[in-house]
Amino acid sequence: MIIRPKIFIGSSSAGLEIAEKVKAHLSNIADCFVWSEPDIWETNRSTFDNLIRMANYFDFGVFVATADDLTETNDRLVIEPRDNVILEMALFLGAMGHHKSFLLVEKGIKLPTDFNGIYMPRFDTNDEDSIKDACDTYMAKIEEHYQLGHLSLYPTTALAIGYYKNFIADLVESVQTAKKMTIDETEYTDFKLKVVIPADLKGMIREKAQVFYKRNGFSANAMEAKFRKHHLWFQLDKKNAPIAIMYDMPSTLTGIDDAIELILQKSYKGRTKIQELIEQKELNNFRRVLQMQIDSSPFAQEVVEIIDEF
Repeated sequence: MIIRPKIFIGSSSAGLEIAEKVKAHLSNIADCFVWSEPDIWETNRSTFDNLIRMANYFDFGVFVATADDLTETNDRLVIEPRDNVILEMALFLGAMGHHKSFLLVEKGIKLPTDFNGIYMPRFDTNDEDSIKDACDTYMAKIEEHYQLGHLSLYPTTALAIGYYKNFIADLVESVQTAKKMTIDETEYTDFKLKVVIPADLKGMIREKAQVFYKRNGFSANAMEAKFRKHHLWFQLDKKNAPIAIMYDMPSTLTGIDDAIELILQKSYKGRTKIQELIEQKELNNFRRVLQMQIDSSPFAQEVVEIIDEF
């Protein structure tokens, strides 16, 4: 599975057409959401409150500054972007940092002096190539930042590290010297672990895992690890002997859904688009951080594979 970052695209109403073009270009590397899309803004909340929340929901923010207003500065008429676009950009910049917040600027407009010294690609609204070139500049930065695995303080960052250190690292070390195991007269001397990432966070992960194991006919077998016994699920297929393939859906993810609802201050049933976005962001982050931990150990690379729920 290719993990794609999620990008919020902001603009003025007048710049919406350009924002849609930016979305079309950036969609090659990310899941993009323009501010005007349904269910992006939560009802009965101020625009400012919604923006603060979205700065925590998305991986990146891209804003389009178009020539919207004619103002007088020092007895001179200048063309400026709409104030709300600059405010939104500044808000994301403060929440995410300059590596995750970007501004595309129409040629000929004046920006606040606070932006002096910061490179921002310029585009011509009548030149499709200039819009594409401006997007390409940020696409490279977004891909580099995401692939390098810069960590954020998401709840699942700590969960993924804890899951690896408390479970996978112990298991990997144990299977290097594991005794042979005989089950139903079939002998196993080699072991592989497949970590199953759930499709979503609906319901209790423990229950979801039990349904998954039962649906695929996996049987429970205990294996002695270095520090304690782990209850693991094996896919026992005699034609794969002496390899026993083990499956584990991380129950440590239980509670993330409740935490998200607390953050959203939900007082209603059902799931909003924003809630689903946050859940997917957390699952992607868990997977990405866990893969980084696995990649740090040659032993783990040989034994462990992350897969999607099937």
